[in-house]
Amino acid sequence: WGYDGDNGPDQWHKNYPIAKGRHQSPIEINNKEVHYDRSLLPWFASYDPGAAKTILNNGKTCRVVFDDSFDRS
Repeated sequence: WGYDGDNGPDQWHKNYPIAKGRHQSPIEINNKEVHYDRSLLPWFASYDPGAAKTILNNGKTCRVVFDDSFDRS
């Protein structure tokens, strides 16, 4: 799977039937292999809403386009 037209989100369900419609991407997280690491700090994302020109949520990703001189889009 990938993000190009021939293997992009619209095609994922062909190999991963659960990845159709509003479901997440076909990434399998095996709970038996997941380990909590206390040394990792909490992750967060933030932005200045005043600098956001547009915010697009297409159901698969969220993209913020900034109206500033820092190429953050």
